[in-house]
Amino acid sequence: MQTGTLTHSLPSNPFNFERHIGTVAEIGHGSVVTALHPVPVSSESDESLIVGDIGSFILVACREYAIFGQITKIERADLDEESLFATVKLQATIEVRTGSITAGTLTTPRIGQKVFLAHPKLVQWVVEAQGGRTAEERPISLSLANLTDAKETPVGFTPEMIFGRHLAVVGSTGAGKSWTLARLMEETSKYKSKVVLFDATGEFNSLEAATKHVHLGNHPSPSPESMEVALPYFQLTERDLFSIFKPHGQSQGPKLRMAIRSLKLAWLDTSIAPDGTIVKANKSKLQFEQAMREHRRELEAPDAKFDVRKLVRQIQNECVHDQRSELEPTVWGDYNGVDRAYCIPLVNRIHDILRSPSLESIFNPDGKHSLLLELERFLESPDEKIFRISLEHLSFAHNAREIVANAIGRHMLNLARDGRFREHPLLVIVDEAHQFLNQSLTAESEQHPLDSFAIIAKEGRKYALNICLATQRPRDIPEDVLSQMGTLIVHRLINHQDRAVIERASTEMDSASMQSLPALAPGRAIILGVDFPIPLEVKVRAPRSAPASDGPDYQRFWR
Repeated sequence: MQTGTLTHSLPSNPFNFERHIGTVAEIGHGSVVTALHPVPVSSESDESLIVGDIGSFILVACREYAIFGQITKIERADLDEESLFATVKLQATIEVRTGSITAGTLTTPRIGQKVFLAHPKLVQWVVEAQGGRTAEERPISLSLANLTDAKETPVGFTPEMIFGRHLAVVGSTGAGKSWTLARLMEETSKYKSKVVLFDATGEFNSLEAATKHVHLGNHPSPSPESMEVALPYFQLTERDLFSIFKPHGQSQGPKLRMAIRSLKLAWLDTSIAPDGTIVKANKSKLQFEQAMREHRRELEAPDAKFDVRKLVRQIQNECVHDQRSELEPTVWGDYNGVDRAYCIPLVNRIHDILRSPSLESIFNPDGKHSLLLELERFLESPDEKIFRISLEHLSFAHNAREIVANAIGRHMLNLARDGRFREHPLLVIVDEAHQFLNQSLTAESEQHPLDSFAIIAKEGRKYALNICLATQRPRDIPEDVLSQMGTLIVHRLINHQDRAVIERASTEMDSASMQSLPALAPGRAIILGVDFPIPLEVKVRAPRSAPASDGPDYQRFWR
């Protein structure tokens, strides 16, 4: 944790007698027990201060320090007595003279020291001060939420606090994740930001603020504002194509690899492929090998083109004996019936995939805009702030959705490694992230893992490429990825496995906060992370353009 020093005075007197609520009665490790007593009517409000709310923030007066904490438990010492005792978790230390804030306690409270209820403005100041900038610098602040106190004090956070070490937004269905994402994007669009959103369900089609909408797949009724794009197969890597075509055994993989290489050469040198394919049976290898040497650089390019429609025929052309005879090593032999038989399942699978309407955005890109080209235009545009990629109508068949998203992520990672985002940071938001970082898919494709977003989470920060993962199933996110998230916005979580994952991923999540997760109301969340001295319960402010995340209206349609 860092210590942030402010040059201006505190927003309110931390030791205001009108907010005195008790004294320290017992001292524990990182906590104190406070003997509570009624407080007078405050001159700052028309209502009496409420003493005895779990979650209330307090201050312990320790000479030159104010120890900031939160009430986690309230009980009576004896049922026959009216006295109340509050257990307080100590979270941060404020040096009253300088205004510096440090996470944890710099001094230990003593028995009898006074305890005060923290003013909402002071709570707001403690949270926002962790941005590490002075008020005179007027830092960029994202107006995300309000405190859950009676006045619903608004709080803002710097982009560094929210996104600087990556962000995860988690919560059960209907808990408010989509609203939080929409609010975050609306706030970032007020500044010179660049955000790429992977919209898995299409619910963010109402985003308006400086948003460029594109979609993949056969959308039945696309919005006029949304552009149909394609990610051509030749912009996928060999690893991506292997993940789609799924060659098996010792024969299919090598034949598929050789066929793709031959078709790339046929595209570059038509003299050895009059019909677009290279026939090898009983043909000399010399011309082929000479052409391979001449075009080596072009063939190694990641986006080297080839005609996928001829892939089935070329695989069959690859099924030949390595040489015609021992005396003719430079001549391929006749067709190998055994290899052809082994490749029949692969050939049939490729034939079906290429004819699938749901995969036209990959294998039939003619007439469609290139997604990567549109992404490049977005990055160069001074006016567009959000690039929304709708995957709603891109098929799950053959893992196409995961593979396409992974390919786009890899492209952005390569741009980041080239220094593209050093002065223009890029934020990548992945909604329904469990669809793209699922360990079981990686296990099934062990040699071809879909790991672009995992790599961004692990090393993207040093290239100014940050990621925000949103999911209702944090247990399906690899823990080594979730542990890279420096900030968590946690909405209601019901499943105990999900809560356990969050507890392991964040050392800042205390037991009281964990116990409150199943009971959080929709729209409420707990924010915690490296730059937050305390787990903070907030009410996320409603976005101007609400996402289409409502369930079916039975009252309307069942009448």
